[in-house]
Amino acid sequence: MYESMTLDLFDYADVPVLRFTIADRSCLLQTSAVDELIQQLIAMRGRLEPPQPREPVRSSNYPLEMDPCWYVDYSPLLGPVLLLRHQGVGWMAYSLPSESVERLRKALTVEPPSVGPGSLIN
Repeated sequence: MYESMTLDLFDYADVPVLRFTIADRSCLLQTSAVDELIQQLIAMRGRLEPPQPREPVRSSNYPLEMDPCWYVDYSPLLGPVLLLRHQGVGWMAYSLPSESVERLRKALTVEPPSVGPGSLIN
């Protein structure tokens, strides 16, 4: 049987916490525990079916980071590694094969198409 879950943010003894409640049971998590939970959920979601779509879904409301922090590192085994920071998730690392690096370079240097009703960002 599935129970509904609620999430609340509040201060507990002057410390910001996340309270999540399932049925009649609650748990309080401080920031470090929320970070750990997010990392575990990301890893577990990666193993669930169906997988995340390989292309963006136009009807989705994606979280938008304005001017995110980014960093490029280089791995001797993987090549370029792009790190992007999301304020809720933290740093995510992406290993980019050389074909993807070239496609990204081209995409960032060409004149952008006009934004219309079919765009991902409205």
